[in-house]
Amino acid sequence: MGSTATSASDQSVQLPVGVWLRPLTTHPDDRGDFTEFFRNEWYDSPLPVQWNISRSRPNVLRGVHVHVKHWDYYCVVDGETTVGLHDLRADAALRVRSAMVRLGDDRLEVLAIPPGVAHGVYSQHGSTLLIGVSGYYDPADHRRCRWNCPELDLDWRCQAPELSQEDRQAPGYAELRSAFLAAMASVETTA
Repeated sequence: MGSTATSASDQSVQLPVGVWLRPLTTHPDDRGDFTEFFRNEWYDSPLPVQWNISRSRPNVLRGVHVHVKHWDYYCVVDGETTVGLHDLRADAALRVRSAMVRLGDDRLEVLAIPPGVAHGVYSQHGSTLLIGVSGYYDPADHRRCRWNCPELDLDWRCQAPELSQEDRQAPGYAELRSAFLAAMASVETTA
């Protein structure tokens, strides 16, 4: 069973292999505060080539989707989100498969998600998410499944979130897993 939504800074949350979370240090003063968000030396994963901002209204769920090639880097800069993670990689049965992580503007953190870890983002009250990606958008590197597939073992704590047209029409878990493993085999063959 997946874990409950917890701040990943809480050492009790177990994340899939390769997923990491970095707490950020905020320096407040009487004008506001300053937080260093990114330094190349902090990361042992591919560097982002693109930055995006995603604003979500209350009760919006984005995903669940997975990438074969690129990493995602998430940081909530306003509000809070719950990120559901599910490891689809072939050897995932040997480790943590699913986890729920709370990210919020009250404690700035960067969550890094490697290829092969499916993920979705739920914004209960509204949020702004800064997203770095290690590769430019490529539809061939983007696969999805329904957010509420029981095989994901993700407790979203919502019943009827607002979804995009693509997420409403997403296939089931078996289709996602099969497509992902076939794409991985193709990437490994051409490498």
